[in-house]
Amino acid sequence: MSDGAGGPEAIPAALPPALPTAAPQSTVRSPSTFAWVAAASAVVGLAFLLRGLVIPIALAALLAYFLNPLAARIQGLGIRRTVSVTALFAGFGLLVVLLGTVVAPRFRAEGVALVSNLPELARTLESGIDGLQGELVKNYPQVRRFLPKEERPEGWLFELIEERMGNASELAAHVGLIAFIVALTPIFAFFFLRDGGAIVAYLIDRLQPIHIETTVAVWCEIDRIIGRYLRGLALDALVIGGLATVGLWLVGAPYPWLLGAFTALVNPLPYLGTILSLSVAAIVAIANGLPFGRIGWIVAVYVIIRILDDLVVAAVTIGGSVHMHPMLVMVSILVGEQTLGLLGMVAAVPVVTVVKESARLLLEHRRNLARPHVPTSGRAGRIPQYVC
Repeated sequence: MSDGAGGPEAIPAALPPALPTAAPQSTVRSPSTFAWVAAASAVVGLAFLLRGLVIPIALAALLAYFLNPLAARIQGLGIRRTVSVTALFAGFGLLVVLLGTVVAPRFRAEGVALVSNLPELARTLESGIDGLQGELVKNYPQVRRFLPKEERPEGWLFELIEERMGNASELAAHVGLIAFIVALTPIFAFFFLRDGGAIVAYLIDRLQPIHIETTVAVWCEIDRIIGRYLRGLALDALVIGGLATVGLWLVGAPYPWLLGAFTALVNPLPYLGTILSLSVAAIVAIANGLPFGRIGWIVAVYVIIRILDDLVVAAVTIGGSVHMHPMLVMVSILVGEQTLGLLGMVAAVPVVTVVKESARLLLEHRRNLARPHVPTSGRAGRIPQYVC
């Protein structure tokens, strides 16, 4: 026997064909329905227990989303994410402090003046409303059926304002809540901005492989369309608020900084933003005893701003990529007002727009996945890969 033919190290000349073996099954199992329900219930319960943190967390997530493009651009220069986010927040904080030293004293002065003059302003406006009501009844008796039947006591308007806004102690509590939100929002926003990518990657890793591509595709589309819409909406509100402040100051309207800030706040409300801001500015002017000529200039300021917003500002900042049916807009505003008051009205339209566009993109991509792909140029058709 030759040395290469025997021994334990010899390789057989022929082996029987190997039987096909089953592919090893993955030990990772997708979460069951019970696990999803339990996780959702835990999230809802935790949100209920921490409901006091819902507003700062939501504001922090929104702030982090707005700042994410700047952080990504700084990170693209070869700087680590933590360092880029820290530098961005340092610059953002410096800008806020700089603006605060210039703008905050003006807001404080106008706010103190408004609160101190509120009883007198309410009496002036109340006498004007009562005089207008008496004039209407005198000239048009049929209007009486639509007016209050009982005689209203003196000071009814100030009591109504206190009922809707609260007394001094309640306003102090609101100020404390606002300070609490302002203190927590940047802290949460820092961690959202620093760890947001890791959170998204963790959530995607929990999905089944068949759903990952659709999820990434939908997320990229949402980030492109909704992100542009929300950032444009915020920029449009800031520009319109600044124009309103300057215009009201030029025509000599009272409290131009407060009225400009209110204009920026309600500007995201379609159809109602201009009406609310103009009505509040006119009411404040009437309560301060301004002549009707000055009120006419205030109306002209808001008309010019509305025209500029429709023709120039909104076209540049928001564009025409996102639309909502007017009926859906009105329903959203009413539901938001019943839920969170004025802030709910302002947030309702962007929130519903985000949900609507997200659902549309999800359904659109699922239809694309289900559609058969025709081979082109001799190659088998395949679903395109989506990369943000």
